[in-house]
Amino acid sequence: MRRSNQGLTLIEVMIVIAIIGLVLTLSLPSITEYMKKPHRSEIAVLLSEQAQQLERYHSKSGVYSNAPDLSLGNDYYSIAATLTDTTFSLVAQPKADGLMAADKCGSFTIDQAGAIGLSNQADGLTTKDCWGR
Repeated sequence: MRRSNQGLTLIEVMIVIAIIGLVLTLSLPSITEYMKKPHRSEIAVLLSEQAQQLERYHSKSGVYSNAPDLSLGNDYYSIAATLTDTTFSLVAQPKADGLMAADKCGSFTIDQAGAIGLSNQADGLTTKDCWGR
C-alpha cells in the first residue's frame, strides 16, 4: 500500500521561510523609501506655504520679523524660522525620533529670495531630487 502525502517536511517549510525572508530583506529599503517620499513632498509644500505667508505679511507691514502664526512643523519635521526686518530663512529639520530621522535628503531650507536648498543630505543628491522641482 502507498502512503499519501501528509503535508510538508521540515526542510520544505524552512526553504519557504528562507525565501520569504530574502524577499523581505531585498524589498524593505524600497518600501521604506516609498513611505518617506510623501513626507518630503508634504514638508516642501508646508515650507512654500510658510514663505508665501511671510511674503504677504511683508507686503502689509514692510518687515518679516514678528510674523504671526508660523508653523512649527508636522509629525516628521520641525520648522525653525530666522526672521529679520529684511530677510527670513526657514529650515525644516527631520525629528530625531521619527521615520524621517535618517532620511537621505536631510533638512530642507527656503529664504526670502525663494532659494530652496538642502543641508545634511546624502552625497550626490540635488535639490531637485528632494524638493521635486
